[in-house]
Amino acid sequence: MRLLDDPLFLHFGASLVATLLLPLALLVWLVARPPATDVFLGSYALGLLMAAYGLWFRRRLVRVRTIDVPIAGLAPAFDGYRIVQLSDLHIGSLDRREQGLGWARRANALSPDLAVVTGDFVSSGTAYYEDAAQVTAALTAPDGTLAVLGNHDQWDEKALIAALEARGVTVLCNEWRRIERDGAELVIAGLDDAYAGRADLDSALRDRPSGAATILLAHYPSAFALAAERGVELTLSGHTHGGQIGVPFLAQRLNFARLFGQASRGLQSRGKSHLYVSAGLGTSGPPLRLGVPPEIALIVLRRAKEPGAIGEADPGRDAATPP
Repeated sequence: MRLLDDPLFLHFGASLVATLLLPLALLVWLVARPPATDVFLGSYALGLLMAAYGLWFRRRLVRVRTIDVPIAGLAPAFDGYRIVQLSDLHIGSLDRREQGLGWARRANALSPDLAVVTGDFVSSGTAYYEDAAQVTAALTAPDGTLAVLGNHDQWDEKALIAALEARGVTVLCNEWRRIERDGAELVIAGLDDAYAGRADLDSALRDRPSGAATILLAHYPSAFALAAERGVELTLSGHTHGGQIGVPFLAQRLNFARLFGQASRGLQSRGKSHLYVSAGLGTSGPPLRLGVPPEIALIVLRRAKEPGAIGEADPGRDAATPP
């Protein structure tokens, strides 16, 4: 990995940045007329520095984002209820078990009432199922840990579910669980993986108690539109990594997720329904992060005073905690 993968991804990142800088490089060359090789080698060198930053440094600086979400009809007993969300762990050769256990410790330090994982426990294959299960089982919360699978978890989903549930993690496959506080109820539903063709929202929400607010765990943000139609108050998703690579300072809108028409990270609202898309913790494809830090999200439920409007909200505030 160190002798082949790292140099390969450094070159990929440097070439990507140099390509993006090409218009500026051409302008410099036309105005100042320096040797063309100096201009393009300078662009590549700058790209190499940025790629090294994204590969060895930025992808390790995990941010904790705290998001207050107004929930219409939320029972007073759940006002201030804290849900810590981890997503897209991609445990494997690049993000090892020890790294994942560090994420779990940071999540536990937030004193959540409930821990959730919204899919992509591994990157590929089955070799790291046990490691991913150990990382997830290290999460601690009074109401336990609930999870759904993602598209990278389908190599042998039954084996992964068995490894998780053997350690006390509940995997929701088109089903829901009830959480009670002082006689009030909160429903946590989980959608099975859409990539494998097993997602069934009707089954996931069937027979849920009327009057109880519902939170849906769905790996794909695309589930939000239908969930909002079904009256789901909050959907928690991942999958897009917030774009993973974006333009610094403009990465919320200019990133790879947006380029391919996918949801970026952050909170979105449609009437009384909300979607939070996590930027995730691991990486997929090139193990680089630029402009889009890995994150642990702390979702704090609040009683809504009035319905929200259609649009996008702030992606959340960063906690003042060390990486």
